Amino acid sequence: TDDEDEKARLENQLELFRGIRVFDKPRRDYNALQFTMSRRFSKNFYVQGSYTYSKTQGNYPGLVSYDNGQIDPNISSQYDLIELLSNRYGPLNQDRPHYIKLDGYYKFDLKKAGEITIGTRLRALSGVPRQAQAGHWLYGPGEAFLLPRGTIGRTQFETGIDLHVGYAKKLAKNMELEVFADLFNLVNDQGVAGVDDTYSFQSSANPVSGGSYEDLIFAKEVDEGSGFETPEPIKRNPNYGNVNARYSPRSVQFGARLSF
Repeated sequence: TDDEDEKARLENQLELFRGIRVFDKPRRDYNALQFTMSRRFSKNFYVQGSYTYSKTQGNYPGLVSYDNGQIDPNISSQYDLIELLSNRYGPLNQDRPHYIKLDGYYKFDLKKAGEITIGTRLRALSGVPRQAQAGHWLYGPGEAFLLPRGTIGRTQFETGIDLHVGYAKKLAKNMELEVFADLFNLVNDQGVAGVDDTYSFQSSANPVSGGSYEDLIFAKEVDEGSGFETPEPIKRNPNYGNVNARYSPRSVQFGARLSF
């Protein structure tokens, strides 16, 4: 085109497209090795279990962003601004390297009096990665990763045991009535389901690219009006690292089932 205004617009658009090419490509890799075992020791005794070692790594959590609570599938603030991509690569929120599952049951045959079933379920798994996040001067809280993903470590290893007890009796040739009780979280272990990952909720800050926990004291506030960094250190959230969610306490449910 010979139109100078149109030429300037097109050149500016071309420069923007070139700029997008330097954005990190979204990546989410899940690799796992699983061992399984199942054994019927007798007609009434059955056990199965598995152990999974896995890694979920990348810089993009998926359709739902656990980092800032954004639940808009296919819409993410992460790729709106290039500075929001810094420190994103590492173990994702779904990463739980060790996962053990064990299930089993035993049936007591009482002949004409019916049968009693006792079953149990054991789960043991690694905690989730912890982060150090702060606000972004334009996009709000939880958008800036002050440190590389997973640098702070992870929450504690969690275990849980459930118990099932049932009694069944035949009412007719093709009809059976069963009453049962399920006890969840037998030992009442209300483990850590989440911690406060917001290192600073009062301050906006730029990521400390490739930094460590010791570098956080040098992170500076960003002026929310202009977007420029100031000489002021960021304000630390006093609740940072504290538990903000726990697993459900012990509970029980009763039920009945009629099969015919």
